[in-house]
Amino acid sequence: MPIPSFTRTQLAAGAPGPETALTIGVLDGVHLGHQALLGRLRDEARKRALAPGVVTLHPHPITVLRPEIAPSYLTSLEDRMELMREAGADWVIPLTFTGEVSEVSAEELATAFYEILRMRLMVLGPDAAFGRGAPKDTVERMRRLGEELGFEVVQIEPLMHDHERYSSTAVRNALAAGDMDRVTSLLGRNYKLSGPVVKGFERGRTIGFPTANISVAADRAMPAIGVYATRAQVAGRLLKGATNIGRRPTFDAGHVSIETHLLDFEGDIYGERMELEIVHRIRGEVKFQSVEALSAQIRKDIEQVREVLG
Repeated sequence: MPIPSFTRTQLAAGAPGPETALTIGVLDGVHLGHQALLGRLRDEARKRALAPGVVTLHPHPITVLRPEIAPSYLTSLEDRMELMREAGADWVIPLTFTGEVSEVSAEELATAFYEILRMRLMVLGPDAAFGRGAPKDTVERMRRLGEELGFEVVQIEPLMHDHERYSSTAVRNALAAGDMDRVTSLLGRNYKLSGPVVKGFERGRTIGFPTANISVAADRAMPAIGVYATRAQVAGRLLKGATNIGRRPTFDAGHVSIETHLLDFEGDIYGERMELEIVHRIRGEVKFQSVEALSAQIRKDIEQVREVLG
């Protein structure tokens, strides 16, 4: 199947101009393994006077290939693109993944990159596989095509962490376990959630611990339910926070919400966008027998947060 015309249009609209070096993939989370790939891309591009960049697939191919599975993203597309630039990409083109695109072969995609993006170097990760059926021999096929068209192919070695390969799946598993130390070590930074501050049930205010609730995109990967030490960036200020991610079982056991008690802060921030760095899990969520017992535990949580954040 020839590459769809809308895909050609997307590539042409993002074409950087000079001859390029590129990699292709979702790169969700832009973890340290991705950062190593992008660093190598940048270095190899500089040797050849090429412009390094990324063709990133969005939405995740699984939404088309396995529609019964709802993906959970570690980063929004906008944040992912910014992180890629920080890691070494001069340009990033988001390529809309559709049923039509899923039928395009690796050779057809690479030929479009060669013709439209003037690709002269392709840098691929250790498990690189793209194009129709995501064939396991993608790298060998790219090398054969490169010899025919006139581009090079470089594949990097896998980067390991505690005898496990860096991967977005490993980050999601650590998040689901509430192991924020491991999440941070895989990402090379603290995990972040962000969204507008919205009205909640104001339970915290009634017991002396007002909270700022944020609304986060439904497709974001969430840490395990519990209480976390966090840093909040909101209204131009950096604040320490005790954040509860959970269902408030002491009150109503409703839907999962993200509520942050901002330490040493008073003010109206409704409607402001707040970015939360999730630093450390303090404890799991507990249903208390009384509001007094809950209040006593929150005071202990806040002291722990102060100790963790310093």
